[in-house]
Amino acid sequence: MSSERIRFLLQLYVFIGSLILLLMAVLYVRHLNERARNESNFGSEVIVEMLALHLESEDIENTGPRLRNLLNEIATEAPFPLIITDLSGRPIFWKVEGVEFMKTYEEEDFEYLQHQDIDNPTDPGLALLISMSREFREAGQSVVFHQPGMLMQPQGYICFGQSDLAEALGRAIVIQLVMMLVFFFVGILGFFLMKRYEQESIWVGLAKETAHQMGTPLTSLLGWIQLSEARLEPEVPGLPISDGDKAILSAMSEMSSDVERLQKVSARFNNIGGSPQLKRDDLQPVVARTAEYFRRRLPHLKVQVEIKEQYDEVPMIKFHMELIEWVIENLIKNALDSMDKTQGVIGLTLAYNATERTVDLQVRDNGRGMTPSQRRKIFRPGYSTKSAGWGLGLTLSRRLVEEYHDGRLRLLDSHEGHGTCFVIRLPV
Repeated sequence: MSSERIRFLLQLYVFIGSLILLLMAVLYVRHLNERARNESNFGSEVIVEMLALHLESEDIENTGPRLRNLLNEIATEAPFPLIITDLSGRPIFWKVEGVEFMKTYEEEDFEYLQHQDIDNPTDPGLALLISMSREFREAGQSVVFHQPGMLMQPQGYICFGQSDLAEALGRAIVIQLVMMLVFFFVGILGFFLMKRYEQESIWVGLAKETAHQMGTPLTSLLGWIQLSEARLEPEVPGLPISDGDKAILSAMSEMSSDVERLQKVSARFNNIGGSPQLKRDDLQPVVARTAEYFRRRLPHLKVQVEIKEQYDEVPMIKFHMELIEWVIENLIKNALDSMDKTQGVIGLTLAYNATERTVDLQVRDNGRGMTPSQRRKIFRPGYSTKSAGWGLGLTLSRRLVEEYHDGRLRLLDSHEGHGTCFVIRLPV
Protein backbone atom coordinates (compact mmCIF):
# COMPACT_ATOMS: atom_id res chain seq x y z
CA MET A 1 0.00 0.00 0.00
CA SER A 2 1.42 3.39 -1.03
CA SER A 3 2.21 6.10 1.50
CA GLU A 4 -0.26 8.43 -0.22
CA ARG A 5 -3.07 5.91 0.24
CA ILE A 6 -2.10 5.33 3.89
CA ARG A 7 -2.17 9.09 4.45
CA PHE A 8 -5.60 9.34 2.86
CA LEU A 9 -6.94 6.49 5.01
CA LEU A 10 -5.55 8.11 8.17
CA GLN A 11 -7.21 11.42 7.30
CA LEU A 12 -10.47 9.61 6.63
CA TYR A 13 -10.16 7.70 9.92
CA VAL A 14 -9.57 10.92 11.91
CA PHE A 15 -12.48 12.67 10.21
CA ILE A 16 -14.97 9.81 10.66
CA GLY A 17 -13.75 9.17 14.23
CA SER A 18 -14.23 12.84 15.17
CA LEU A 19 -17.70 12.80 13.63
CA ILE A 20 -18.68 9.67 15.59
CA LEU A 21 -17.38 11.12 18.87
CA LEU A 22 -19.28 14.36 18.25
CA LEU A 23 -22.45 12.45 17.42
CA MET A 24 -22.14 10.34 20.59
CA ALA A 25 -21.62 13.49 22.69
CA VAL A 26 -24.67 15.15 21.16
CA LEU A 27 -26.82 12.05 21.70
CA TYR A 28 -25.70 11.80 25.34
CA VAL A 29 -26.38 15.49 25.97
CA ARG A 30 -29.74 15.06 24.27
CA HIS A 31 -30.51 12.16 26.62
CA LEU A 32 -29.62 14.34 29.62
CA ASN A 33 -31.72 17.19 28.25
CA GLU A 34 -34.73 14.92 27.77
CA ARG A 35 -34.29 13.62 31.29
CA ALA A 36 -34.07 17.13 32.71
CA ARG A 37 -37.12 18.21 30.72
CA ASN A 38 -39.12 15.25 31.99
CA GLU A 39 -38.10 16.00 35.58
CA SER A 40 -38.97 19.67 35.10
CA ASN A 41 -42.37 18.79 33.63
CA PHE A 42 -42.96 16.33 36.47
CA GLY A 43 -42.28 19.12 38.96
CA SER A 44 -44.77 21.34 37.14
CA GLU A 45 -47.39 18.60 37.27
CA VAL A 46 -46.83 18.08 41.01
CA ILE A 47 -47.26 21.81 41.65
CA VAL A 48 -50.46 21.85 39.61
CA GLU A 49 -51.84 18.79 41.42
CA MET A 50 -51.12 20.41 44.77
CA LEU A 51 -52.77 23.62 43.59
CA ALA A 52 -55.83 21.61 42.53
CA LEU A 53 -56.12 20.16 46.02
CA HIS A 54 -56.02 23.69 47.49
CA LEU A 55 -58.65 24.92 45.05
CA GLU A 56 -60.93 22.03 45.95
CA SER A 57 -60.90 23.24 49.54
CA GLU A 58 -62.15 26.75 48.65
CA ASP A 59 -64.35 28.45 46.08
CA ILE A 60 -62.10 30.15 43.54
CA GLU A 61 -64.49 33.09 43.24
CA ASN A 62 -64.51 33.65 47.01
CA THR A 63 -60.82 33.35 47.72
CA GLY A 64 -59.64 33.32 51.27
CA PRO A 65 -56.31 34.71 52.54
CA ARG A 66 -54.58 31.32 52.32
CA LEU A 67 -55.50 30.81 48.67
CA ARG A 68 -54.70 34.42 47.79
CA ASN A 69 -51.21 34.03 49.22
CA LEU A 70 -50.75 30.81 47.28
CA LEU A 71 -51.88 32.40 44.01
CA ASN A 72 -49.65 35.41 44.62
CA GLU A 73 -46.68 33.13 45.24
CA ILE A 74 -47.39 31.16 42.07
CA ALA A 75 -47.79 34.33 40.06
CA THR A 76 -44.36 35.45 41.26
CA GLU A 77 -42.33 32.25 41.40
CA ALA A 78 -43.88 29.66 39.06
CA PRO A 79 -41.34 28.82 36.32
CA PHE A 80 -44.05 27.79 33.86
CA PRO A 81 -47.14 29.37 32.28
CA LEU A 82 -50.31 28.69 34.29
CA ILE A 83 -53.96 29.46 33.47
CA ILE A 84 -56.93 28.61 35.72
CA THR A 85 -60.27 28.61 33.91
CA ASP A 86 -63.85 27.77 34.74
CA LEU A 87 -65.66 24.93 32.99
CA SER A 88 -66.53 27.16 30.02
CA GLY A 89 -62.86 28.01 29.44
CA ARG A 90 -63.01 31.58 30.80
CA PRO A 91 -59.71 32.50 32.51
CA ILE A 92 -59.99 33.18 36.26
CA PHE A 93 -56.33 33.34 37.17
CA TRP A 94 -53.15 33.22 35.12
CA LYS A 95 -49.42 33.51 35.15
CA VAL A 96 -48.36 34.11 31.56
CA GLU A 97 -45.45 36.22 30.44
CA GLY A 98 -46.64 39.33 28.64
CA VAL A 99 -50.16 39.30 30.13
CA GLU A 100 -50.72 41.30 33.33
CA PHE A 101 -52.44 39.22 36.02
CA MET A 102 -55.00 40.30 38.59
CA LYS A 103 -53.56 41.42 41.87
CA THR A 104 -56.67 41.93 44.08
CA TYR A 105 -59.02 39.06 43.18
CA GLU A 106 -61.92 41.26 44.26
CA GLU A 107 -65.47 40.73 43.13
CA GLU A 108 -65.25 43.38 40.38
CA ASP A 109 -62.35 41.46 38.83
CA PHE A 110 -64.46 38.37 38.43
CA GLU A 111 -67.40 40.43 37.16
CA TYR A 112 -65.15 41.88 34.46
CA LEU A 113 -64.10 38.38 33.43
CA GLN A 114 -67.67 37.08 33.50
CA HIS A 115 -68.82 39.76 31.06
CA GLN A 116 -66.18 38.80 28.47
CA ASP A 117 -67.37 36.72 25.54
CA ILE A 118 -64.92 33.81 25.39
CA ASP A 119 -65.70 33.22 21.71
CA ASN A 120 -64.96 36.83 20.76
CA PRO A 121 -63.20 38.63 23.64
CA THR A 122 -62.51 42.35 23.30
CA ASP A 123 -59.44 42.20 25.54
CA PRO A 124 -56.40 41.02 23.46
CA GLY A 125 -54.69 39.65 26.56
CA LEU A 126 -57.76 37.61 27.42
CA ALA A 127 -57.96 36.32 23.84
CA LEU A 128 -54.37 35.07 24.15
CA LEU A 129 -55.14 33.34 27.45
CA ILE A 130 -58.19 31.58 26.01
CA SER A 131 -56.18 30.37 23.01
CA MET A 132 -53.31 29.13 25.19
CA SER A 133 -55.60 27.33 27.62
CA ARG A 134 -57.29 25.49 24.76
CA GLU A 135 -53.91 24.42 23.39
CA PHE A 136 -52.82 23.18 26.82
CA ARG A 137 -56.01 21.15 27.27
CA GLU A 138 -55.71 19.61 23.80
CA ALA A 139 -52.11 18.64 24.62
CA GLY A 140 -53.20 16.95 27.85
CA GLN A 141 -51.50 19.59 29.99
CA SER A 142 -54.41 20.32 32.31
CA VAL A 143 -55.91 19.12 35.60
CA VAL A 144 -59.59 19.28 36.59
CA PHE A 145 -60.36 20.66 40.05
CA HIS A 146 -63.73 20.19 41.77
CA GLN A 147 -66.16 22.11 43.95
CA PRO A 148 -65.16 22.22 47.63
CA GLY A 149 -66.40 19.02 49.25
CA MET A 150 -68.05 17.85 46.00
CA LEU A 151 -65.59 15.55 44.19
CA MET A 152 -68.14 14.71 41.50
CA GLN A 153 -68.82 18.38 40.63
CA PRO A 154 -66.01 19.91 38.46
CA GLN A 155 -65.28 23.58 39.12
CA GLY A 156 -62.71 24.33 36.36
CA TYR A 157 -59.35 23.52 34.80
CA ILE A 158 -55.74 24.23 35.72
CA CYS A 159 -53.89 24.50 32.40
CA PHE A 160 -50.11 24.63 32.35
CA GLY A 161 -47.30 24.69 29.78
CA GLN A 162 -43.70 23.64 29.78
CA SER A 163 -41.37 25.37 32.18
CA ASP A 164 -38.85 27.92 31.01
CA LEU A 165 -36.11 25.41 31.75
CA ALA A 166 -37.77 22.71 29.64
CA GLU A 167 -38.16 25.11 26.71
CA ALA A 168 -34.55 26.26 27.07
CA LEU A 169 -33.38 22.66 27.05
CA GLY A 170 -35.46 21.99 23.95
CA ARG A 171 -33.82 24.94 22.21
CA ALA A 172 -30.42 23.69 23.36
CA ILE A 173 -31.01 20.38 21.56
CA VAL A 174 -31.86 22.20 18.34
CA ILE A 175 -28.79 24.44 18.70
CA GLN A 176 -26.58 21.41 19.25
CA LEU A 177 -27.97 19.66 16.19
CA VAL A 178 -27.43 22.78 14.09
CA MET A 179 -23.87 23.09 15.39
CA MET A 180 -23.25 19.44 14.61
CA LEU A 181 -24.52 19.89 11.05
CA VAL A 182 -22.42 23.03 10.61
CA PHE A 183 -19.36 21.20 11.94
CA PHE A 184 -20.10 18.26 9.64
CA PHE A 185 -20.44 20.36 6.49
CA VAL A 186 -17.46 22.56 7.37
CA GLY A 187 -15.45 19.41 8.00
CA ILE A 188 -16.43 17.95 4.63
CA LEU A 189 -15.68 21.26 2.91
CA GLY A 190 -12.32 21.51 4.65
CA PHE A 191 -11.49 17.92 3.76
CA PHE A 192 -12.18 18.45 0.06
CA LEU A 193 -10.42 21.83 0.05
CA MET A 194 -7.39 20.17 1.61
CA LYS A 195 -7.41 17.45 -1.05
CA ARG A 196 -7.80 20.08 -3.76
CA TYR A 197 -4.95 22.13 -2.32
CA GLU A 198 -2.74 19.05 -2.27
CA GLN A 199 -3.59 18.27 -5.89
CA GLU A 200 -2.95 21.87 -6.94
CA SER A 201 0.36 21.86 -5.06
CA ILE A 202 1.40 18.77 -7.00
CA TRP A 203 0.52 20.42 -10.32
CA VAL A 204 2.25 23.66 -9.37
CA GLY A 205 5.37 21.79 -8.30
CA LEU A 206 5.30 19.72 -11.50
CA ALA A 207 4.90 22.86 -13.62
CA LYS A 208 7.81 24.65 -11.94
CA GLU A 209 10.02 21.57 -12.15
CA THR A 210 9.17 21.21 -15.85
CA ALA A 211 10.13 24.85 -16.43
CA HIS A 212 13.39 24.30 -14.57
CA GLN A 213 14.24 21.14 -16.54
CA MET A 214 13.40 22.79 -19.88
CA GLY A 215 15.44 25.91 -19.24
CA THR A 216 18.99 24.63 -19.78
CA PRO A 217 18.37 22.45 -22.89
CA LEU A 218 16.40 25.24 -24.58
CA THR A 219 19.13 27.79 -23.97
CA SER A 220 21.70 25.32 -25.31
CA LEU A 221 19.54 24.50 -28.34
CA LEU A 222 19.07 28.16 -29.17
CA GLY A 223 22.84 28.65 -28.95
CA TRP A 224 23.48 25.77 -31.37
CA ILE A 225 20.99 27.23 -33.84
CA GLN A 226 22.67 30.61 -33.72
CA LEU A 227 26.09 28.95 -34.20
CA SER A 228 24.80 26.99 -37.22
CA GLU A 229 23.34 30.15 -38.74
CA ALA A 230 26.65 31.94 -38.29
CA ARG A 231 28.59 29.14 -40.04
CA LEU A 232 26.21 29.19 -42.99
CA GLU A 233 26.75 32.89 -43.52
CA PRO A 234 29.39 33.65 -46.23
CA GLU A 235 32.85 34.35 -44.90
CA VAL A 236 33.17 37.35 -47.21
CA PRO A 237 30.25 39.78 -46.97
CA GLY A 238 28.41 40.18 -50.23
CA LEU A 239 29.09 36.70 -51.59
CA PRO A 240 25.98 34.89 -52.79
CA ILE A 241 24.44 32.11 -50.65
CA SER A 242 23.56 28.83 -52.31
CA ASP A 243 19.95 27.77 -52.56
CA GLY A 244 20.63 24.85 -50.24
CA ASP A 245 22.11 27.13 -47.58
CA LYS A 246 19.16 29.51 -47.98
CA ALA A 247 16.74 26.66 -47.32
CA ILE A 248 18.74 25.61 -44.28
CA LEU A 249 18.85 29.20 -42.98
CA SER A 250 15.06 29.50 -43.46
CA ALA A 251 14.56 26.26 -41.51
CA MET A 252 16.95 27.50 -38.83
CA SER A 253 14.92 30.70 -38.54
CA GLU A 254 11.72 28.68 -37.99
CA MET A 255 13.53 26.44 -35.50
CA SER A 256 14.73 29.52 -33.65
CA SER A 257 11.18 30.84 -33.56
CA ASP A 258 9.90 27.53 -32.16
CA VAL A 259 12.64 27.40 -29.53
CA GLU A 260 11.75 30.93 -28.43
CA ARG A 261 8.12 29.80 -28.15
CA LEU A 262 9.23 26.85 -26.04
CA GLN A 263 11.04 29.31 -23.81
CA LYS A 264 7.77 31.19 -23.46
CA VAL A 265 6.04 27.93 -22.54
CA SER A 266 8.75 27.33 -19.92
CA ALA A 267 8.16 30.83 -18.53
CA ARG A 268 4.41 30.14 -18.42
CA PHE A 269 4.92 26.99 -16.37
CA ASN A 270 7.16 28.94 -14.02
CA ASN A 271 4.37 31.49 -13.45
CA ILE A 272 1.88 28.83 -12.32
CA GLY A 273 1.19 29.12 -8.60
CA GLY A 274 2.81 32.56 -8.34
CA SER A 275 1.52 36.11 -8.61
CA PRO A 276 2.25 37.27 -12.16
CA GLN A 277 2.49 41.02 -12.71
CA LEU A 278 -0.28 42.36 -14.93
CA LYS A 279 0.51 45.25 -17.28
CA ARG A 280 -1.94 47.55 -19.03
CA ASP A 281 -1.61 46.99 -22.76
CA ASP A 282 -3.49 46.45 -26.01
CA LEU A 283 -4.79 42.90 -26.41
CA GLN A 284 -5.21 43.08 -30.22
CA PRO A 285 -1.49 42.56 -31.15
CA VAL A 286 -1.31 39.53 -28.84
CA VAL A 287 -4.32 37.91 -30.53
CA ALA A 288 -3.00 38.74 -34.00
CA ARG A 289 0.46 37.36 -33.23
CA THR A 290 -0.97 34.11 -31.89
CA ALA A 291 -3.27 33.75 -34.92
CA GLU A 292 -0.32 34.32 -37.28
CA TYR A 293 1.75 31.68 -35.48
CA PHE A 294 -0.93 29.07 -36.11
CA ARG A 295 -1.63 30.32 -39.64
CA ARG A 296 1.97 29.59 -40.69
CA ARG A 297 1.52 25.99 -39.55
CA LEU A 298 -1.90 25.34 -41.09
CA PRO A 299 -0.49 23.84 -44.35
CA HIS A 300 0.82 20.89 -42.37
CA LEU A 301 -2.68 19.90 -41.22
CA LYS A 302 -4.77 17.20 -42.90
CA VAL A 303 -7.75 19.54 -43.30
CA GLN A 304 -7.91 23.00 -44.78
CA VAL A 305 -8.53 25.57 -42.06
CA GLU A 306 -8.91 29.32 -42.42
CA ILE A 307 -8.38 31.68 -39.50
CA LYS A 308 -10.53 34.80 -39.75
CA GLU A 309 -9.92 37.81 -37.54
CA GLN A 310 -12.16 40.74 -36.67
CA TYR A 311 -10.94 43.47 -34.36
CA ASP A 312 -13.03 46.33 -33.04
CA GLU A 313 -11.52 49.27 -31.22
CA VAL A 314 -11.14 48.22 -27.57
CA PRO A 315 -9.68 49.97 -24.51
CA MET A 316 -6.39 48.90 -23.00
CA ILE A 317 -6.63 46.38 -20.18
CA LYS A 318 -4.38 44.78 -17.59
CA PHE A 319 -3.14 41.30 -18.48
CA HIS A 320 -0.10 39.06 -18.44
CA MET A 321 0.95 38.63 -22.05
CA GLU A 322 2.44 35.12 -21.85
CA LEU A 323 -0.44 33.69 -19.81
CA ILE A 324 -3.13 35.19 -22.05
CA GLU A 325 -1.25 33.91 -25.11
CA TRP A 326 -1.36 30.48 -23.49
CA VAL A 327 -5.14 30.68 -23.07
CA ILE A 328 -5.68 31.80 -26.67
CA GLU A 329 -3.40 29.02 -27.94
CA ASN A 330 -5.34 26.42 -25.96
CA LEU A 331 -8.64 27.59 -27.44
CA ILE A 332 -7.28 27.65 -31.00
CA LYS A 333 -5.70 24.19 -30.55
CA ASN A 334 -9.04 22.83 -29.32
CA ALA A 335 -10.75 24.40 -32.33
CA LEU A 336 -8.23 22.78 -34.70
CA ASP A 337 -8.61 19.39 -33.01
CA SER A 338 -12.40 19.56 -33.34
CA MET A 339 -12.33 20.04 -37.12
CA ASP A 340 -14.19 17.25 -38.92
CA LYS A 341 -14.91 19.10 -42.17
CA THR A 342 -12.75 19.54 -45.28
CA GLN A 343 -13.17 23.32 -45.06
CA GLY A 344 -12.65 24.46 -41.48
CA VAL A 345 -13.05 28.02 -40.22
CA ILE A 346 -11.84 29.51 -36.95
CA GLY A 347 -13.11 32.99 -36.14
CA LEU A 348 -11.41 35.36 -33.69
CA THR A 349 -13.51 38.38 -32.72
CA LEU A 350 -12.25 41.06 -30.33
CA ALA A 351 -14.82 43.61 -29.12
CA TYR A 352 -15.72 45.85 -26.20
CA ASN A 353 -18.70 44.79 -24.08
CA ALA A 354 -20.18 48.03 -22.73
CA THR A 355 -22.77 46.22 -20.61
CA GLU A 356 -20.24 44.12 -18.71
CA ARG A 357 -17.41 46.67 -19.07
CA THR A 358 -15.14 43.94 -20.42
CA VAL A 359 -13.03 43.26 -23.48
CA ASP A 360 -14.42 40.09 -25.05
CA LEU A 361 -12.48 37.69 -27.26
CA GLN A 362 -14.62 35.07 -28.98
CA VAL A 363 -13.02 31.96 -30.46
CA ARG A 364 -15.53 30.24 -32.74
CA ASP A 365 -15.13 27.17 -34.97
CA ASN A 366 -17.33 25.11 -37.28
CA GLY A 367 -16.07 21.76 -35.97
CA ARG A 368 -17.90 18.78 -34.54
CA GLY A 369 -19.36 20.64 -31.55
CA MET A 370 -20.37 19.03 -28.27
CA THR A 371 -23.30 17.14 -26.82
CA PRO A 372 -25.16 18.50 -23.75
CA SER A 373 -23.36 15.95 -21.57
CA GLN A 374 -19.96 17.08 -22.88
CA ARG A 375 -20.85 20.74 -22.35
CA ARG A 376 -21.57 20.10 -18.66
CA LYS A 377 -18.19 18.45 -18.10
CA ILE A 378 -15.94 20.44 -20.42
CA PHE A 379 -14.18 22.39 -17.62
CA ARG A 380 -13.84 19.39 -15.30
CA PRO A 381 -10.18 18.50 -14.59
CA GLY A 382 -9.15 15.33 -16.43
CA TYR A 383 -12.13 15.35 -18.82
CA SER A 384 -11.36 15.47 -22.53
CA THR A 385 -13.35 14.81 -25.72
CA LYS A 386 -10.09 13.70 -27.40
CA SER A 387 -8.89 10.13 -27.03
CA ALA A 388 -5.30 11.25 -26.33
CA GLY A 389 -6.18 14.38 -24.36
CA TRP A 390 -5.22 15.00 -20.73
CA GLY A 391 -8.24 17.15 -19.96
CA LEU A 392 -6.18 19.99 -18.48
CA GLY A 393 -6.17 22.67 -21.20
CA LEU A 394 -9.56 24.27 -20.51
CA THR A 395 -9.26 23.78 -16.75
CA LEU A 396 -5.91 25.54 -16.74
CA SER A 397 -7.15 28.25 -19.11
CA ARG A 398 -10.12 29.04 -16.88
CA ARG A 399 -7.84 29.31 -13.86
CA LEU A 400 -5.44 31.63 -15.71
CA VAL A 401 -8.32 33.91 -16.76
CA GLU A 402 -10.39 33.89 -13.57
CA GLU A 403 -7.81 33.65 -10.77
CA TYR A 404 -4.98 35.70 -12.26
CA HIS A 405 -6.93 38.21 -14.37
CA ASP A 406 -10.24 38.42 -12.47
CA GLY A 407 -11.97 37.67 -15.77
CA ARG A 408 -14.23 34.91 -17.06
CA LEU A 409 -13.85 32.07 -19.53
CA ARG A 410 -17.21 30.70 -20.66
CA LEU A 411 -18.56 28.25 -23.18
CA LEU A 412 -20.84 30.60 -25.12
CA ASP A 413 -22.54 27.94 -27.24
CA SER A 414 -21.86 24.55 -28.77
CA HIS A 415 -24.08 22.23 -30.77
CA GLU A 416 -23.25 18.84 -32.14
CA GLY A 417 -22.24 19.16 -35.80
CA HIS A 418 -22.38 22.98 -35.76
CA GLY A 419 -19.23 24.05 -33.94
CA THR A 420 -18.31 25.67 -30.64
CA CYS A 421 -17.73 29.19 -29.35
CA PHE A 422 -15.75 30.19 -26.25
CA VAL A 423 -15.49 33.73 -24.91
CA ILE A 424 -12.74 35.29 -22.78
CA ARG A 425 -13.92 38.33 -20.80
CA LEU A 426 -11.29 40.55 -19.23
CA PRO A 427 -12.32 43.55 -17.09
CA VAL A 428 -11.47 47.06 -18.23
